[in-house]
Order: sequence, then structure tokens, then C-alpha cells
Amino acid sequence: MIDLNSQAFRDKVYGCWLGKNCGGTLGAPLERGYGEPEPFDVWWYPELKEGGIPNDDLEMQLIWLKALEEVGPRLKASDLVQYWLDHIGYNWDEYGLNKTNLRLGLLPPVSGGYNNWFKDSMGCPIRSEIWACIAPGQPRIAAKYAYEDAIVDHAGGESIYGELFNVAIESAAFVISDPEQLLDIGLSYVPPTSQTAKAILAARQAHREGLTWQAARKRVLEATPHFNAQYSPINMGFQVIGWLYGEDFGDAICKAVNCGYDTDCTGATLGSYLGIIEGQGRLPQKWTEPLGQDISTNESWGGLFHASDGVNPVPANLVDLTDRVIVQAKRVLTAHGILNGESILEIDPATLYADESIQALWTAKSTQIDYEYPGLTVSVDYVNTPAVEPEEEKALRIVLTNVHPEPLQLHYRLFTPSGWELSRQTEAAIIQAHSTVAVDLLVKVPEARLVENTNRLYLDVVLEGRPAVPATPIVLIGASRYFVSECIPADGRSDQELFDEVFAPEQITSDAALLLEQGRPGTWSDLYTLENELTLKEHFSQSGVLYVRTFFWNPDAEQQVWLGAPANCPTKFWVNNQLALSSFRYPLVRPNYNGNQETYTKVDLRAGWNEIFFKFVRNAEARQFEGYIILCQADHLYAGLYRVGRTQVPWEQNNKR
Repeated sequence: MIDLNSQAFRDKVYGCWLGKNCGGTLGAPLERGYGEPEPFDVWWYPELKEGGIPNDDLEMQLIWLKALEEVGPRLKASDLVQYWLDHIGYNWDEYGLNKTNLRLGLLPPVSGGYNNWFKDSMGCPIRSEIWACIAPGQPRIAAKYAYEDAIVDHAGGESIYGELFNVAIESAAFVISDPEQLLDIGLSYVPPTSQTAKAILAARQAHREGLTWQAARKRVLEATPHFNAQYSPINMGFQVIGWLYGEDFGDAICKAVNCGYDTDCTGATLGSYLGIIEGQGRLPQKWTEPLGQDISTNESWGGLFHASDGVNPVPANLVDLTDRVIVQAKRVLTAHGILNGESILEIDPATLYADESIQALWTAKSTQIDYEYPGLTVSVDYVNTPAVEPEEEKALRIVLTNVHPEPLQLHYRLFTPSGWELSRQTEAAIIQAHSTVAVDLLVKVPEARLVENTNRLYLDVVLEGRPAVPATPIVLIGASRYFVSECIPADGRSDQELFDEVFAPEQITSDAALLLEQGRPGTWSDLYTLENELTLKEHFSQSGVLYVRTFFWNPDAEQQVWLGAPANCPTKFWVNNQLALSSFRYPLVRPNYNGNQETYTKVDLRAGWNEIFFKFVRNAEARQFEGYIILCQADHLYAGLYRVGRTQVPWEQNNKR
């Protein structure tokens, strides 16, 4: 039973956020981009400041609270999109890639799955507490809100399972305190064959076998190996290690953090688990008093913006946060029919476990966007990707759902940009009551000069005898265009010799040749890439040198940008024939926006056309080639430059001068 008006409930909500702040502050100074082979040995805050260390784990949920207050209990992923763009300034990993997708015109879940190397990372499992606190003892409801949150920036990845696992445990922890039972509940929200489940079970089994926490850490890494410190399954396992092996609150969050990897996230989430279970009053003052009640955020430098201004500023302290969350809990549970003018919740333990509605989320399409209009739902399925190559036929599936008790007669037509064609233009259909009709469309993509970064199509559906519904947007992303040289074989030369030698493609005769099709010597073949990744495995399967050429159209005045070529081999690149970067390394690859200066650098883009020229070198022992081209702003926020054209070339320009 939960009494939403009780001090006990308030104490648990406050404890959730206080525990999260403690764990996040403990782990924040130790966070790395790459996993460390050995654990840390930290047993107190490495750094202390009033209000704790600002952390996206907590502060993003202040924005989600604001969204819930302003939108209401029907809050969906499409609503959260606006709050991402209005209030989230930083562009770390999946945050930045997702926001570029949103600015290109995509909506969730496609925004979270397309072109997102980090969709298995920790960005959404760390945002679960708000949904648990507004649906205490109702993990199925909490999980559905968490899913809407997750798919904005993580669709199709393990991260969704991490957020479902966390939110289920946190919601159930308002009525259950036994870790083993809570783990059973959490695991029911995760596909048994997922990497997330494997990591959690590895930690749990190690504990049952009586192994040390350090040995349990090795088990998790063996079960789900990955070099990315933000890889979600590993961090889920580390949370469980801290929980099961912790002798008290401080020992637990320290052991989770000492496992390494995404240390602020594991510490913060475990802190919130324990804060809900114990409540504020039972958390040790040794850990809580140094932080106080204030909430530190990253708003001062732009990590958040428009958070503390306007008519509805976010909470500035834990007291206000707790009070406002409780208000929303009553509002949400009333809207879901759980509360009927009362403050008491009677909880059936069987309802804490996942049901078929939760399991359906595991297989929900990450390529389909649903548009719900009065009287009609239009679902646009991009089938595999929203990206297109020139002169291909792009398959789309449109699912029309009639929510009425009477049949609907309708006509539909797809409007395309100039030069684009559709195999069928106008069709009619009758949809029976409470039924669906699936329509397969084939869009003929034109030649490259007519393909932009963003290409907007509109599906117009006319319902006979019914009010008009809006046209449904269909956004197709143009593939980036490259030119690839023939591979120059090593022929006995070392990779360093190949790196230093100036081969024919580098020997350009003049700057005037930069923008010409034959401007660089050699034989070149076209390459179109649907994402940031350079798909060169077939071109670069042997040791030697490969050159890649591309062109950026800068629609603005000359600007300085942050350009990266994170690849797992030695790399050079030139911008307008000026050497910009030279890196002789075989690194691990994390293709985010704010990458390190070994594979990224500031460069100047001219207004109009710019030639970007790359050299990659591999030795015989190198791993299979992996490389990406990353472009973003050069300031401290690193926002993706979605307006810089990457689909065309200067000699086939379409109204570009």
C-alpha cells in the first residue's frame, strides 16, 4: 500500500533524488570514454561542491518534469522532442546525433535509431527516476513513459532495455525492498536473450557463487565485452554488483563506481534505488549532508538553457523537486484510473511484473513513426532506413488505422519534391471499423543534383464525409557522396612509409582544380553512405593506402567547424588542400561530436563549396577498417551542422553558386 499524502511516500521520493545526487557526485570525476581494464579504488567523494556535481543524469529529468507539467499525462516521445530542442544544450554522444536527426526533420523512434552509433549507450537508462516517481508501485505504467523517453535518442538498441530495467525496479521499490525480488521484477522487463539480461545475470550469478565483487566485475565484462565506457549492458551489471555486494549505502555506491566505465551513471542510479528503498531519513548523513538541498546544473555554460527562466522554471532544490513530482504522481495515476479521488494505492504484487504490453515494446519497430489524428492513425514505416541514395527506388509502408465504429472511405496521394516520382500517385481505400490497411509505396529517387540533406514528402489523406486531417510528413535523408581511389598496395613498405609518402592523388596541380571532377589524379569510384560511417570494407581489405574525396556545401558565411575522421587506422585529411590533421595511430573508435584532438580538429569552411580530402593507411595486422566523418560546430556545445550539404558535388550543382 502507498499513501501519496504520507510522509513515508514523500521521504522515498526525496530519497530517490538525494541518493541519485550522492552517487552521481561520487562517480562524475572518474568517468571515462573508454573502459578501464582494472577497477578503481575510491571510497569517498573525489570532488565536493555544494549541491553536488552537475550531472545530465539528474538535470535532464528536471526538464522532463517540466514537460509533464506542461503537456500532461498523455506525454509522448513526440512531445519530448520539443523539450530536447528548447532546453538541452550539450551534444554528447547520442544526445548530439539524435538532435541532428530531429533538426533534419525526423521524429522518434527514427530519430533515436538512425545514424546512432551510441544507441546501446547510457543516455536513457539514467533518466528513469522521474517515471518511477510519478507511477510508484505501478512499473508497467512507469515503463511506458520510460519507453517514450528512450526512443527519442536510443531506438533499436540495448539502452531501452536498461531504462525499462531501472524504471521497473525503482517503481516497485516503493513497495518492495528485497533486492532479489526487485531484480526478478526488473528482469521481467528485459528480453531474456538481450545483452542487458546477460550482464545482469552474470553479476547475480557471481554473487550467488560467493565470488568477490572484483571477480563479479570480470564476469560481467566477459559476458558482454565492449570498449565503450558508456555501453549500457556492462553498466547495468555494475549497478547490480554495487547493490548486491554493498554493505551499506556508501559501500554500495563506491563498489558500483569502482567497477569503472560510466561511473557517474552507475553510482547515481544505484543511489536512487537505495534512496527509494531507505527513504531520505535512513540515508547516511555522512554522504548526504555535504551536498545540501540545492540542485547543481550545467545551465551556467549552456548545457541546459531556458531551464530557470520563463513562467515555469525547473526546481532549484530537492524540496521543490519532491513536491512537484508528488503533484504529478497524483495527476498521472488519476489519469490512468489508478486513483479515484483517494490518495491510497493498493498494490497487487503480481502487477509489478511485466506483462504482454511491456513485452510488445521489445519488438516495436524502430523505423516506424505513428501520427495520431482525430479519427485516423497514419503510420509511416521507413522499412530499414530513412536515408536514400540517388537513382534508387525507396520502399515505404504506410499503415492506415480506422479508430471509428464505422468504415472509412478515403483517398491518399503522396506529394514529392521536384524531380522525384512515385510508382502510384493516387489511390482509394475503404478501411473497415477498427481495422487497418497497409499500403506499400515505391519512391523513385532522382539523380544526385536533386537530392538534399533533407527531402520532405507529404502524404495527403482525404476522408470522405469527415473533417480534414493534416498532411503527414515523410522525411528522406540524402546519402553523403564520396569518391574513393583505388587501393595503393603496400608492396613491402611499412605503414609509416606509406603514411609519409606523397602518392599521386595528393599531387594536385592547383587550387583551381579542387572543385573539378578530374581535379585529383587517379581512378575514382562513387561511394554513397547512408550514415556517418565510411563503408569502405570492400575497397580497403588489404594493407596499403586509400584516398577518399568529398565536398561540403556551406550555405552560410565562412565559419570555423569541428571536423573529425575517427578511424581505426592512421589518418590525414586536408580541407581545401590545406593539411588539417595528421594522426599516425590505430585507435579505438567512438564517433561522437566532441571527439579528441587526435582525430578531430578545427577547420575553416569557405562560403560555398569546400573539398575535403582523406588519406587512410593500414598495415597487414590491422583490424577490419572502421571510419566515420563527423562534422559539428567548433564551440563548446558541438552541435551537429545539419545545414552543411553533403549530398552533391560542385560540377553537378543544383542552384548552388
